[in-house]
Amino acid sequence: MSTKKYWGINMAKVLVYGSGGRDHCLADKYGDSRHVDKVYFMPGNPGVLYTPKGKRGLIELVNLADPNDFNQVAGFCLENKVDLVDVGSENPLSSGLIDVLNHHDIPTVGPRQEYTKLESDRSFTNFLLRSIGVGKPEHKVFFDPGDARKYVKNIGYQVVVKANGLAAGKGAIVCNDVEDALCAIEDIMVKKVFGKSGDRVVIEERKFGTEISFFAYLDGKHVLPLKMFCQDYKQAFDDHDQESIQNFGGNLNTGGTGCYCPHKLVSDSLVNRIIREIVNPTVNVIYNDYGWNYKGVVYFGLNLDPDNQLEVFEINVRHGDPEFEVLARKFSTDFFELGMAVWEGKLDQIKQVWNQQYYVDVIAMEGRSKASRGWNPGYPKRYGKGHQILGLDDLDKGIAIYFAGVDISEDKGLVTWGGRVLHLIAGDETLEKAREKAYHNIRKITFVDHKMDGANCMRFRTGIGM
Repeated sequence: MSTKKYWGINMAKVLVYGSGGRDHCLADKYGDSRHVDKVYFMPGNPGVLYTPKGKRGLIELVNLADPNDFNQVAGFCLENKVDLVDVGSENPLSSGLIDVLNHHDIPTVGPRQEYTKLESDRSFTNFLLRSIGVGKPEHKVFFDPGDARKYVKNIGYQVVVKANGLAAGKGAIVCNDVEDALCAIEDIMVKKVFGKSGDRVVIEERKFGTEISFFAYLDGKHVLPLKMFCQDYKQAFDDHDQESIQNFGGNLNTGGTGCYCPHKLVSDSLVNRIIREIVNPTVNVIYNDYGWNYKGVVYFGLNLDPDNQLEVFEINVRHGDPEFEVLARKFSTDFFELGMAVWEGKLDQIKQVWNQQYYVDVIAMEGRSKASRGWNPGYPKRYGKGHQILGLDDLDKGIAIYFAGVDISEDKGLVTWGGRVLHLIAGDETLEKAREKAYHNIRKITFVDHKMDGANCMRFRTGIGM
């Protein structure tokens, strides 16, 4: 497929492959481009049909017989003359979707299968970072649960136990003491709660400080670090909600419960430091030592500790979720132009444009609900499904909704179908006003628990952005 130019012409077709909130946001962002008149969303989620772009057909759900058959995906792209494919999620990337599409000369945003070990193999990435002197917490890799247990009993400091492979953003368990660490080893290595990703674990020193989510685009020759960053919230509950934490059995890590942007620490000096100390050395290894023709996103999960030490706790090969949802709202550069620059090796020609708003993303999750027998405690533990979603038509103008775990029921309409159900994002001129607007609107939404007389089984954190 030949790559065409679209400057000033509304004629491009984009396919976003994925189904979660991040992928919905990607589709929405491409739909804002002046060059795009169709965004295909595959396999997508039906919540898009309840959005303005979905209602008017700018974003179109694609139902293939088997969306996991990547040759079928390539065939769809060729038949419909798709000009660019952006693969938003880690699993299709690690399964080789980009390789199949590129074999058919289809332009893509996303790394090839070989390159995804930056995310899927923590021990590989830890070695890479150590070799170039990038800060990384002390860690050790274990194949045997018995050896891992001995280690945590003698290490003397708090640790994080991480499944070595992909775990949908939930493979890291933060431990307060030895007992927590032993339970984490049991869950990951013995009970296999994250599947084969738990065949190996990385046990890492627990660090304290401020989390920073930092993104950079690569095109095989250049690097475009986004000079803006945000803060993600991982734990299921606010720290002050001790009653819920106790009833839930602990403040478990999730795939993210909310986010805000700009991060309170954003400054030119810190951005320059991150690029100089972490991004550039890592990209230099990717391009020059490994010879990778990497075209896509690299996400650096960073920690800035009280001693001003900057360390990397993870690298991902795609946008973060929920980090991307707030960054995308603030990022005003044409997204199709950015995507084509990634494919064509022209990132040096892209100018970053950021608006002046603050954004807060509060994630509506499945909370405690009535089960057929007993109770569902809620995400990230066992949660219910099929709860009718009401209140979306009552939201204020300018509120963005990105759907994640939803489905459509014949009698109820839009219903919950995952633990993290939707992202509600509000923007305003100050962080305080954005927070107020986000929480005012999320309280208008109800997940109807029909087994409990219509009670609202939605749960959300109240401290995002504080």
